[in-house]
Amino acid sequence: MYYAGVLEYKTSHEAPRRLGELEELRYTLLSVRCEDGQCIANFPNGEFIFPLEMRDELAGMVGQEIACLRLDGKIHVRRVDDA
Repeated sequence: MYYAGVLEYKTSHEAPRRLGELEELRYTLLSVRCEDGQCIANFPNGEFIFPLEMRDELAGMVGQEIACLRLDGKIHVRRVDDA
């Protein structure tokens, strides 16, 4: 049954998560969306939560391989260039 305006329940495995301190993520960024005042980025290994102010930066990197590192409470993002 579908109820209008009710969010679908996600298991803890499917729910977006935050990067832990010193955790690095390196995958192709598939999509970016805003939900509940947060930026949610979709990668092949799942969804991750980023600060809302990073939305524009991440949106410009959709379709590219990027690396994200959380260091001292800040998230650092860059495009990966293996050349």
